[in-house]
This record gives sequence, C-alpha cells and structure tokens, in this order.
Amino acid sequence: MKVVEEIKRLLSSEDKVEKERGIEDIGDRFQYGGMDSPKLIEGIDLLLAHIPMEKDDAVKESILHSIHNGLVNQDIASDISLDLLVPVLSTFNEEQLTYVLTFMGFSGKGKYRSILETFLHHSSGEIIEAAKQAIIEIEYRGSNGQRR
Repeated sequence: MKVVEEIKRLLSSEDKVEKERGIEDIGDRFQYGGMDSPKLIEGIDLLLAHIPMEKDDAVKESILHSIHNGLVNQDIASDISLDLLVPVLSTFNEEQLTYVLTFMGFSGKGKYRSILETFLHHSSGEIIEAAKQAIIEIEYRGSNGQRR
C-alpha cells in the first residue's frame, strides 16, 4: 500500500493500537527514506492536518514523532506549513509542544520567530530551551541561504 493511502486508512481507524503502531511504522519509513519528496510531503501534511483532531495523546505523540523523522532526516522542513498548528499550540502538552517548536525551527521560516519568542518566558525550562534552539535554527538556516 502506498504511504499516503496507508496514512489515510490509519487516521480513520478506530483501533487505537493499530493506529499508533501503523503511524510509528510510517515514521520509520520517513526516517529511512525510499520515497519521493512529493509523497513524503503529502504524507506529512496529512498527519499535520490530523493533529488538532486527535484526542489520544499517545497517538498524537506517534504522529509528531513520525513527522519529526521526516522533517529531520529528509530535509523537507522548509516545504511544510505549520500554520494550522499555531492556533492550537495551547492544547499541546509539554512533550508535544517541544516537537512543534522544533518543527518551527527546522522550517527556517522567519514568520515563526515571533511565535517562538513568546515561549522564551514559559514556565517549563524544556519549552524555553526548545524555543531558543528553534530560534537559533531559523537564524542559521536564514544565514546560509536556505529557503525561508
């Protein structure tokens, strides 16, 4: 089964265990490559769109981890829009928020900097550090001529 169709099937599954395991398998495929960038981007976009609707924290974390694998290992972060997650940032727990802040940094998009700066005064040291690192990443990617 192709990855996009498999993601659609998993996201519509009522079986939490199957959904979580299947998404973890997708994350492994994202990490080790072997698929063309347009399909990878489409798969990650599907997962991103599902995050605000997912109620189960374990499944949500599996989704975020899978996205992380694709963004970090396949160098496509600048091709992904995280805009739909911005309005729901306050709904994430600390670990989930750390993932999203990291994604913003890897995107290299300066438009996320002001959002990241709001987390520099968070009550959690882990969130503050994630925001700092994401800002550094945006600056680095911007200074090296990478797409913004």
